[in-house]
Amino acid sequence: MPTASPDWLRLLQRLLLGALLFFCFLQNAAGQTLERLPAPQPASYEAILAAKSESVQVFAYPGRQPIYVIDFPTLAAQGRMFNRIVALVERMGVGRARVLDDQELAQFIRSVGKTEYTFAYGNDFLVSELVVFFNLAEYGSIALTAEERALRAFLIEQGLIRERFGFLQAVRPNAVILSIPQEKAGGNEPAVTALARQTILMHEIAHAEFYTNPLYRAWCRTFWREVLTERQRSALRAFLAKSGYDPDNEELMINEAQAYLLYTPDPRAFNAQMAGLAERELAEMRAAFLKGFPDAPLYKR
Repeated sequence: MPTASPDWLRLLQRLLLGALLFFCFLQNAAGQTLERLPAPQPASYEAILAAKSESVQVFAYPGRQPIYVIDFPTLAAQGRMFNRIVALVERMGVGRARVLDDQELAQFIRSVGKTEYTFAYGNDFLVSELVVFFNLAEYGSIALTAEERALRAFLIEQGLIRERFGFLQAVRPNAVILSIPQEKAGGNEPAVTALARQTILMHEIAHAEFYTNPLYRAWCRTFWREVLTERQRSALRAFLAKSGYDPDNEELMINEAQAYLLYTPDPRAFNAQMAGLAERELAEMRAAFLKGFPDAPLYKR
């Protein structure tokens, strides 16, 4: 049998290598795999909002504590990183003592009328919450997704958590991790309009304000407990519960109420009718909040 010449072998090797690299590119472009998060780049609110990319980006946002915004090209990739954490930390009907496996998570998401894409359009977590998730997952022998592993590695690389005595510890427990999706026309996933992206970013940074600004957080609590009436609190609690948030978590109710009231401009995400309020009453609630506003929100920096 004749043997191939070295030139032909080199050409064949290059073709095979090129095909392999192209295949890997297609996988990454489709959001099918995410082995590692990129290094964070400092960015303002305006710069993040305007950023366009077909791959995951990470931005370092200025604030009192470290704030990182993970910008996903698809809702699916965002869900693979955060849906299981959302279920553990925020959603009613899920126990707080263990992490759901893949099948349980899928069943729970279906049970609340959501999909892997719509379970959460944006996310906000303290590092202290993420440490609990990863330790519970390890304790329960839950296999993490590639995206969840990438998040854990990122937290370690940034010095936010560390492994010690066989489990993870929070080094910067009050650091904040946010996530948002890129603007998208639709297709296999729900569309994300320019207004939706702006709303999600504004809403999530309002949560970062709550987490990192003690004056702002104290005013939110006072507003909820002393300025709103019991009927208004009940209306907001019912709206949030309908959206899947745990109504028995009072701090979560306060945090979500401020973000929806002031920093959710897309009426498809929040409006007076959805909250069971009159338009005038909602406007008065917003004016009352701003009257006692202690500091400028992060998104105006």
